[in-house]
Amino acid sequence: MRRVVILGGGYAGLHAFSALRSRLRASLARNEVELLLVSRDGYHTYHGWTGEVLNGDLPVNSTLTPLQPILGLSFLQGEVVSADLSGNTLTVVTEEGEHQELAFDHLVIAAGSTDPFDRIPGLGEHGWCVKDTRDMQKLVGHLQSWDTAATRTRNVVVVGGGLAGVESASALAARFGKNRAGKVNIHLVSSSEKLLPSLRPSFNHIADTATRTLTEQGVQLHHNARAAEIFEDHVELADGKTLSADLTIVAAGVSFRTLAGTQSLPRNAAGQIIAGNDLRVGGRDNIWVAGDIAAVSHPVTGEPCPANALWAMKQGDCVGSNIARVLKGRPAKRFNFRGLGQSAGLAGQRGITELFTLQFTGRLAWVIRVLFFAWYMPSRRRAFPIVSHLSRQLWTATIGPVFEGTRTPAQTADVAPVANLSSRAR
Repeated sequence: MRRVVILGGGYAGLHAFSALRSRLRASLARNEVELLLVSRDGYHTYHGWTGEVLNGDLPVNSTLTPLQPILGLSFLQGEVVSADLSGNTLTVVTEEGEHQELAFDHLVIAAGSTDPFDRIPGLGEHGWCVKDTRDMQKLVGHLQSWDTAATRTRNVVVVGGGLAGVESASALAARFGKNRAGKVNIHLVSSSEKLLPSLRPSFNHIADTATRTLTEQGVQLHHNARAAEIFEDHVELADGKTLSADLTIVAAGVSFRTLAGTQSLPRNAAGQIIAGNDLRVGGRDNIWVAGDIAAVSHPVTGEPCPANALWAMKQGDCVGSNIARVLKGRPAKRFNFRGLGQSAGLAGQRGITELFTLQFTGRLAWVIRVLFFAWYMPSRRRAFPIVSHLSRQLWTATIGPVFEGTRTPAQTADVAPVANLSSRAR
């Protein structure tokens, strides 16, 4: 029996698993091939609803999908602590704390990325993040305590002028605009001359719309600014200026962990593993890479592919398809995805969306974004109540209140929180 092991339960890992399972059904049924996905967490974290969670429209559990029902016996919860690539084995520490040796015939490294704790001094001690589900839950718990806190003026600094930073700043401005727990000033720190540089200059219209929306919400924008260090009560910028901060959220930049035993794999300056055009690691017939951890060249421009969810999904699809082809004695194919679009939610059930180079703003952009994100959730069962709940909110914002007694996704969800909400981010 040949075994394919996938490291990571994120977008790339789940899509690689799905592609393998759909293409190797007969081999799996005959026990000729075994699939195994290893993840530290028992949940897939979906970042598409970050804005709705931060502004209070959705519970944090809406971002979590249990892996066990999707993967069944092909799921192993544990942390891979080392790899022996020449011996084709991994060392895994299981949830129970046991060390387990795991052999593989093909290995998919889809371990994703982490927040940039190594690049922003003070982030681990005084900052908050939205990427990791455990950090996100702690942040939401902290925000909930603010909702009922004493009425005094407070300051929030959001670091990051990309889609995640813009969405987070708009969501927080909306959240604190709805409650009466004192005035909250929102600052958005961007290292670029203008917000949303990934959209410019091709999509200036939607980028400018987002900038204008933030300004109308009262968000104070700081361009050409970089956070040099985060302190308990302020953020120091690279130019020496400081911003008072009762809360600092970083939604910019990522880092990449190097798994022990994989140091020999080719990497770029950022620490990503360099992938060939079929997403196999150079010089390795059975090592594949996908998602944020992968440095993949765009099939048209040759530039690095964006490190976001959609590209991770498509790379996972390609890896799964290619491994299935190799196991059947066929040649692997090139990664050929060219992109679909980009999107961000804004306050008041509005947003900006670029889809096939077409630009949308306002409620139409928000609806397109919600439907698109729901389609790509790993579980339709969990997507439906979210779409239903957000649709009711849109109806309320447009027409008026809906009937009493409707349930939110928090009430219909079967996922328990995985972190202590009262504790610090790090």
